[in-house]
Amino acid sequence: MIPRSWLTMFVLGLMVGLPYASGYAASGDPAKGKDLYGKHCLVCHGPQGKGDGPTGKAIVPSAADFTSARSKKKPPAELLKVIQEGRANTAMGAWTRQLSEEEIQHVLAYVLILRK
Repeated sequence: MIPRSWLTMFVLGLMVGLPYASGYAASGDPAKGKDLYGKHCLVCHGPQGKGDGPTGKAIVPSAADFTSARSKKKPPAELLKVIQEGRANTAMGAWTRQLSEEEIQHVLAYVLILRK
């Protein structure tokens, strides 16, 4: 039988490592990401990432709320894919033509801070 303390430590280790379970961690600079977010994302996602930007609630479906429980469950790799490729049947377009991969990494790093 596995000692209870070992099992507790194992489960806690899994929980701490969960954001990195996809094998991906943001490598961008959140400060640079904040500037890019302000220029490109704020109009829909709002200043705190709640999806309440000037056009965020007007679009159907409404802009994603990065602070929601649903969003917080998404691994960074999934958020990266959405930034890169967009989301079908929404106003969220692909950003790979407007932003470099490095800039996308910066935006992702900032979005990960917003959802805490």
